[in-house]
Amino acid sequence: MELVEQQLLTHIKDDLASSFKGDIHPDTDLAGIIDSTAIMELVVWIEGTFGFTVELDDINPDNFGSVRRLSDWVRRNTEKAA
Repeated sequence: MELVEQQLLTHIKDDLASSFKGDIHPDTDLAGIIDSTAIMELVVWIEGTFGFTVELDDINPDNFGSVRRLSDWVRRNTEKAA
C-alpha cells in the first residue's frame, strides 16, 4: 500500500469512522461508514494535508467512494497542483 492510501486509510479509521466496528480496506465502500459531516471533515483534512482545494463537484462517489479511489484522486490533484 502506498503512502497516500495509507494516510487516508489511517485518518478515516482513526478519526472519522472510529465507531465503525468492521474493518476498512482500500476497496471498502465508504457509503454508510462515514456520513456527510465526516466527508466535510475529510475535505478540510485533505486540503490541509495535501495542499490543494477540493471543489464541490469533486465530492462524489467516483472520487470519495473508497480509500483507493480517493487516494488515486488525491494523487492526480497533487500532481496538478505541483
